[in-house]
Amino acid sequence: MFSFKTLVTIFFISVFVIAVRCWDPYDVLGLKRGASTSDIRRAYKQHAREWHPDKNKNENAESKFVEINKAYELLSDPARRKLFDQKGVVDDSLNRNMNNPNTGFGDRGSFFSEHGGFRFQFKMSEMTAFHQHRITMRGYENLISPQSQNQPYLIFVYSEWCLMCVHVLPMWQRLVEDLNPIGINLATVHFDQETELAHKLGGKRGELPHIVLVMESRISCYKDDEFSTVKVIEFIRSRFSRNLITAINDQNSEQFLSGWKDNKVRVLLFGKLELVRLRYLTLAFKYRSHAVFGYAQLNIEATQTLSEKFDIPSKLDSLLLFHEDRDKPAARLSMADLPYSTLKDVIETNKYLQLPRLSSQNMLDSLCPPESSNVRRRLCAILVTDDREEDEEAREQLRQFTRQFKFSRDRIAFSYVFREKQTEFLRALLEDGKSPTETSTHVVIVWRQDIRRLSYSWLLQPFVSGVDNWNSSIEYLHRTLTKIMGTAQPLAHQTVVKELVDEHAQGIFGRITARLVTAAEVLGDHITRQELLAVGSVVGTEEETIQKKNKGVIQTPRQTKTELKLHELRSETYNGMVRLLKPGCRTIVLLLNNQSMDILIPKFHKAVWPYRKNKSLLFGWMNIDRGLPWYSRLLNLALKNVEEEEGPDITLDSNLVKSKNCVGTVISLNGHRRYFCIYHARHPECISDSGGKRMQSMARRLTKSSHSINDPSGAFMGFDDTSLEDSDNSDVEKGDCMKSLDDEQPLITNGLGLQSQPASTEFVLDGLSNWLDRLFEGTTQRYSINYWPDFGNF
Repeated sequence: MFSFKTLVTIFFISVFVIAVRCWDPYDVLGLKRGASTSDIRRAYKQHAREWHPDKNKNENAESKFVEINKAYELLSDPARRKLFDQKGVVDDSLNRNMNNPNTGFGDRGSFFSEHGGFRFQFKMSEMTAFHQHRITMRGYENLISPQSQNQPYLIFVYSEWCLMCVHVLPMWQRLVEDLNPIGINLATVHFDQETELAHKLGGKRGELPHIVLVMESRISCYKDDEFSTVKVIEFIRSRFSRNLITAINDQNSEQFLSGWKDNKVRVLLFGKLELVRLRYLTLAFKYRSHAVFGYAQLNIEATQTLSEKFDIPSKLDSLLLFHEDRDKPAARLSMADLPYSTLKDVIETNKYLQLPRLSSQNMLDSLCPPESSNVRRRLCAILVTDDREEDEEAREQLRQFTRQFKFSRDRIAFSYVFREKQTEFLRALLEDGKSPTETSTHVVIVWRQDIRRLSYSWLLQPFVSGVDNWNSSIEYLHRTLTKIMGTAQPLAHQTVVKELVDEHAQGIFGRITARLVTAAEVLGDHITRQELLAVGSVVGTEEETIQKKNKGVIQTPRQTKTELKLHELRSETYNGMVRLLKPGCRTIVLLLNNQSMDILIPKFHKAVWPYRKNKSLLFGWMNIDRGLPWYSRLLNLALKNVEEEEGPDITLDSNLVKSKNCVGTVISLNGHRRYFCIYHARHPECISDSGGKRMQSMARRLTKSSHSINDPSGAFMGFDDTSLEDSDNSDVEKGDCMKSLDDEQPLITNGLGLQSQPASTEFVLDGLSNWLDRLFEGTTQRYSINYWPDFGNF
């Protein structure tokens, strides 16, 4: 007799064996044993699309999707499939993977899928590169948004179900390595875990990965279809203000170096490249409130005199930093490759003029920070002057004083204020009803005990300029400062002061102008003049454009409803109606000719009338006699976007497409996602067994041979209605049934003079309403393209 423990062990082993034997990959994919490779592939694609977690919201979708992938992995491997067919069990390696929690089956670990002709594998190790830089909404609001005032942030929105996210992972890692050292921080946002933040940044589930640049709390979205390091860096460069760094040459160098009266130091960069390096742009952005930057290209005639004046090496990049003296730089640096960290250290050490002006509260906080300890107190010697040339001599005399007596800036900082611009601040430092005018050319010593409270003492003797007064003034100032700094005694008076006036703040008109300039720069980066005209054309086009006659053609005027505008698709409106469509928007266009216009326009208008209040839709029409070359190229691009597994590439001969056979066609154009759907009275996509036809079948019918020209299935775009393998680019859903197309004719000829007979114009739009229902349900066939072809002037 077996013990109880032994019986329990045997029971669990039996259950495990039964479970393993009961798991049948054929049942998972709905196949019979002996199914062909093509049957397995077709069944896998159908089930994978149906249960993909991005499309199926069922709570079991993820586990079902993983199970489908496991079944396909087994059956697509001939050796493992043979072993399963012979023994009826899964081989040991798969058993280990199925039961090992570290593999992550059913979780976020490794799973396989085949979608759109690509086989991909997600691993936690791959996602780790994104997780390392992940941020939350709190981190964005408390850290990134404030820091973006001085440092750009590149943010990548991703998801673990995003194939393209893994595809661009090497690009992201390269950007981290290249951009972090030059002052651009990078961060990631997990779409599913930080949905609110992802939406705030403009990310959408179906449009990942999504890249944005945050500068000055302003979000700029990367809209290029190509993800590459070069393109992203170009995008970052385009977000910097155009006047951030001034181009310097021999003619404007003196003016540039003499502009220090705006209270900012001058940084002059020399480089061998015509293009300003990205690290210089980030440096100028970070220190734009303290310094003005200029760039001079080496080894060109326009900067030869300037380079010789400052003895700039012709083969090295150089930095010169100037204070008030335009002929003698306060700091200089020359290297083959100037590191960002070194540049930052040089500017950080010399970011104030020798005698800076207290022109804002930030300047006061930086030069004279609060210090509560009387022992470690930091003093600030402030010269009060007027904003006039007569007082410049006194300010220059104080600069000479600071150069002669090397007081530590950690103990005392020298500065000056304009009396007429900081009256409230000076009034708080006066007693006995004295007027601020009586303090001109006087020096006040200030110790800030906290943000508002400070102690101060006025020097009794004014700091008088001139040769006769120079010795007495500097002697008195030096003696007084030495005495104050050598004792811990408090200063004479205490007061509470208000914040300094920001002398650099723009007025309301300046702020409005700056915003308009910024908006113009953004538009200039993304939209050309022709595209702006196209957008304006679409906005201004009314339904009376339908009344426009082609030259020499007389037509009867039609009554239209102003509630629904129909725009003509032509070269002037093409960008606005297609290329510049916002995400989620579509343009639905009717193809017609001069003879069918009066018949088709009212029918089309009636069919789309129920959708007139949908703000994401734009309705229009196109004269096929003028737009046929564009339409032919559109079909060709759809063919080229399909991966041909066997045989040569197929190209449509545009000369074979007959415009009269296209009359009555309606195309739905998704400009942002670059795909289109087609309605035609003879389109076979609604046949019950043809919802997922291969695009290669379309190509074969579009380029018919002479012996198949009378094949009835060649109607419209040459789609076949026989059972073929599903296309990698076809939709999962199939359309509704329609009548048999046995009596239909092909769309194009074979070049032998045979032509199809078009359907009656009066009935070509009878099925449009039903097609529109399926279009908005997402069950119509989609044809993807890589780019929108130029419309041109035909």
